[in-house]
Amino acid sequence: MPCITRRIAFPLLATLAAVLAGCSSPKPAYEREDFAQSDTFSRSFPAASNAACDAGRRALLSQGYNIDKFDASRVTGHKNFQGEDGQHTQISFNIECASDASSNERATVFANAVQDRYSIKRTGNSASVGVSVLGQVSMPFGGSDDSLVKTGSQTVTRPKFYDGFFQLLQRYLPDAQAAAAPHEPAPARGKSAAPKAPPVPADPVVAPNAPADTLNPAAAGGDKPAPAASGESGTGAATGSANPAPAATADKPAAPQDKPAATPAPAAAESAAPAAPQAGN
Repeated sequence: MPCITRRIAFPLLATLAAVLAGCSSPKPAYEREDFAQSDTFSRSFPAASNAACDAGRRALLSQGYNIDKFDASRVTGHKNFQGEDGQHTQISFNIECASDASSNERATVFANAVQDRYSIKRTGNSASVGVSVLGQVSMPFGGSDDSLVKTGSQTVTRPKFYDGFFQLLQRYLPDAQAAAAPHEPAPARGKSAAPKAPPVPADPVVAPNAPADTLNPAAAGGDKPAPAASGESGTGAATGSANPAPAATADKPAAPQDKPAATPAPAAAESAAPAAPQAGN
C-alpha cells in the first residue's frame, strides 16, 4: 500500500510542477535591456549635422521610403511591405543628427527602425428593413468592410540592416555637403547688378620723334584764340608780323600766314615825309 501511494504521488508532483512552470509569466522585455555599448544604431561622419541628415534623407529616398519630416537635425520616413500570407508590414525609419564639435565639422547620426505588423479585419454589414406588421427586421446582405488592424510592433535590431543604411548614407554624403556649402546670392529679379567703375584712361602713346606741339598740346595754342594785331602803333604791327600765327586746331582754323602788315599811323607817316619847299626861294 505505501508503494502504491508513492507511485501515484510522483506523477502528480511532476504534473503539478509542469503546470506551475507553464503558468509563470515570461521575463519582461525591459529587463533584457542592458544598454551595452554598441555601434549598431549610430555612426560618426566628418560632416556638418545638416549635411549628414540630408545624406540620410537621400539614402531613404533611393530605397523607396516616403519622407514624413525633414529638417536640419531630423528625418522620418516609412515604407510599406506585404507578404505572401497577406501580412502587412510598415517600417518607420527615424534619423537624428547631432554635431560633435563647436566647429560643426563632425556629426553623429543615430538611426532606428520600427516594424509594425497589420492584419486585415473584415466586418460584416447588415441593413434594417421596416415592416408595418412585423416591425423592424434586420436582414444581413453579405456586405463587409476591410480594415487593417495593428497586431504587433517591434524595433529592428539586425546589425546588417543598419550597416547597409550607413554605407548608403556615406555614398550620398559628398553631394549633400556640396548642396549645403554657402553660395553667393544671385541678384534679385528686376534689379541689375551694381554698376562698375569706369576704367581709368591710359596715357597716350607718343612717338619719340613727334614734334613739340604733339607732346604739349597746350603749347600749340589750341585752347587759346590767336592774338589780334594792333593797328594803332607800329610796335604792335611789328610784333604781330614777327610772331608766327598759332597752329590750327580741331575746333578753329589756323590764321593765314600771308597777312599783310598793318598800315602805319598817320602821325608816323607825316614825320617820315620830307618837308615841302617854300614858295619864292
